[in-house]
Amino acid sequence: MRWSRNILIGFGLGLLTLCFAQPALVRAADAPASPAPRAVMEKVTADALAVLRDGQLALDAKREKIKQIAYANINFEVMGRLSLGRYWRDLPDDKKAQYSAEFKEHVTNTYGHTTDDYTNENVTVDGDRRETDGDWTVNTRIVGIKDNKPNQEIAKVEYRFRQQDGQWKIIDFTIDGVSLVANFRSQFQEIMTDGGIDQLLKLLHDKNVANDKQ
Repeated sequence: MRWSRNILIGFGLGLLTLCFAQPALVRAADAPASPAPRAVMEKVTADALAVLRDGQLALDAKREKIKQIAYANINFEVMGRLSLGRYWRDLPDDKKAQYSAEFKEHVTNTYGHTTDDYTNENVTVDGDRRETDGDWTVNTRIVGIKDNKPNQEIAKVEYRFRQQDGQWKIIDFTIDGVSLVANFRSQFQEIMTDGGIDQLLKLLHDKNVANDKQ
């Protein structure tokens, strides 16, 4: 499977922007208010930057810590289902479980390994909005050195959040207009058409095994 340059940029740097600061949604008086997307993301950004900038941590340790942050803040079930599109509903339960596990490992492996290329980039938040379906989108810019000039925009990233069981988690992100989910869906549908779910599972598994050996 091939991945666009923008998607790889998002994998490597996008995790840095897994936070922002929106006032908590109004809840029942007897229930504790859960952090809304921007508040959740501010904490995750601080945690991720602390890991990436820790000169005492070995690369393997950084990869593992970043993967754990991803596990806690991405809804892989929804992201994987959206990425598979119309094929999801026809899969038997065992194939759904196998696909979800391979998909989660693939995304987090990619995050973990591309953090090796981090070079002190920063993130600015340009705004956020509530979507008509209840999801939430946060607009950000990745800023760093470009053409030997500091504080240059490297990419625009939009994060889409969905609330489930009282928690806001990422279900997609768009890098310079390219959606991660749409990118996956385009490639997965081509594979599903040619070889079905078994072919897709094999490709994901092979990539995961190769990543584990790096």
